[in-house]
Amino acid sequence: MKKINILFVIFAMGMLLFSSCDEEYDVKIEIDTVEDGMHLTPSVEEITLSQDLMNEPAITFSWDPAQERANNGTITYYFKLGLPGLTNAIDKIELDAGVSEYSISHFDLNTMLYGLGVNYGSSTEIEAEIIASSEGDYFVKPEISTTKVLVTTFEIEPVNLYLVGSANPKGSEISDGIKLTEIIEGRDIGNKYQWEGNLQIGTFKFVNSLVEDKGSWSMGASSTELVQNSTNSSSDMEFTVTKSGLYSIILNKNDKEIIFGYKGFSHVWAVGTGIGVAWNMPSSTEFSWDPRNPSIFTLECNMQANNDFKLPYNDQSAGWGCPFLRPIVANANIWEDNRIQATPAGYGDDLKWWVTEEQAGPAIVTIDALNETITLEKQ
Repeated sequence: MKKINILFVIFAMGMLLFSSCDEEYDVKIEIDTVEDGMHLTPSVEEITLSQDLMNEPAITFSWDPAQERANNGTITYYFKLGLPGLTNAIDKIELDAGVSEYSISHFDLNTMLYGLGVNYGSSTEIEAEIIASSEGDYFVKPEISTTKVLVTTFEIEPVNLYLVGSANPKGSEISDGIKLTEIIEGRDIGNKYQWEGNLQIGTFKFVNSLVEDKGSWSMGASSTELVQNSTNSSSDMEFTVTKSGLYSIILNKNDKEIIFGYKGFSHVWAVGTGIGVAWNMPSSTEFSWDPRNPSIFTLECNMQANNDFKLPYNDQSAGWGCPFLRPIVANANIWEDNRIQATPAGYGDDLKWWVTEEQAGPAIVTIDALNETITLEKQ
């Protein structure tokens, strides 16, 4: 019992000494904080986004200046936007000094929400936050202001464009128009198109609708220039097709540019040791093709002397019975006779090109579908 009393006395004396320490050793931690004085405010409380207004501001968020803090700090503003709670949100954005509002366009907000998992054409609440962070003599909690807006997103709708005219094998009436494929890249909607298909001898232009007059796109000063017309008129200058067959079209409304031309073949492959490819079908060695030069197919290859080759085209599913590009005569020398013929599936005469000693080695073989020629250029 005596031992316990002694320990108690020592403990009490220690507590007395600790409490009597000089005030200069006191540790006092105080984190400065303030209520929301920025009052973050959206320009609308509810909005339905629109593709037609995609480059226009959808919402503008504005706020009052943050309160001065006791730490003598410089205030930096950050903006954050996302779904309620902001755990699913874009990265916060540091704002330039003096900025007191932030706007986001219809397209950017639509794209942002889709990236956060919100389906096109649906409604969701979003939350915005402005953060005023003060870096000074000591840490203080940032001033924060938040707000919410109800947003309905839009589904990206295609902007249709149709080929019409006497070159259309389906008929020359507008109702017979062929729809082009729109190429949508980001906010670039209703601008770029491509198409590949058969045309006949005649003329063509493009219209925006098959059921009402919403204007047309016709030929300008040259066959590579587009002109926009507010109405569809019989006086529109049209593009001319002088040879029936497979054509490729690419166009850009903003640049007023069109590139169209005779393609002839959907695909061209190579087979035969003369062109450096094993005699196996189907061939996996395909000629390159560029829609900006639609009549031309090219292949970089290694020609083998005293061997021959031929060129499957369009469809290899029938194996050796598929259609082939061939010379006009057997064992033709490209440098002496550059003509080609597109023989159909099951063609009887197995005509092939012959490679000479002078033609052996690295080369580029080029097929000109429009002029029906083949060339071999040594490298």
